[in-house]
Amino acid sequence: MNQRAIPCTFMAQEVYGFTRPSYVFRMQRAWNDSIKAPLVPIVKQVPYVAPLWRQVQPILSPLSDDTCSTNRPTVTQKEVMPVEEVLDLQPGEFVQVRSLEEIRSTLDENGKYKGLLFMPEMEDFCGKKCRVFKKVRSITLESNGEVRILRSPTVFLEGVYCDGKRHSDCDRSCLLFWREAWLKRTEP
Repeated sequence: MNQRAIPCTFMAQEVYGFTRPSYVFRMQRAWNDSIKAPLVPIVKQVPYVAPLWRQVQPILSPLSDDTCSTNRPTVTQKEVMPVEEVLDLQPGEFVQVRSLEEIRSTLDENGKYKGLLFMPEMEDFCGKKCRVFKKVRSITLESNGEVRILRSPTVFLEGVYCDGKRHSDCDRSCLLFWREAWLKRTEP
């Protein structure tokens, strides 16, 4: 038996990259953390901060033509497959998971599409037909209870979950997050 444990990197750990905090959650947390009373004067000033910063920032850090051209590194992005991402999938609709080659062509150098990691466990479902179980709009992080809103169309598929074989036989059976760009509509 292997004495070295392989850490489980299930999708819940990737949540920070492909979600954004809920405004309501952040406001409630700030309100509760501040014992409510000292927060009121700060909140009243918030609408004025952003316009003021836009006026002050160019004065503090003016950009000249020579600064932009040579001192900044250039980022080259690989060619990605154009996909029709917004399918507006509804629960009960049938989809086919795109081929592994099609999905890989949408991923960046970190194996992510719009911040969501394409997990190795998901490769087993490439080319298969599935039914949409649920649209994913928001999730709650287990670590701190924070509510996160997903930025890009994402769904869960019926019967599609992590079997744990690639994570030391983990038995959590986590649902896998599927971007609509990795799926295409099909008939049953």
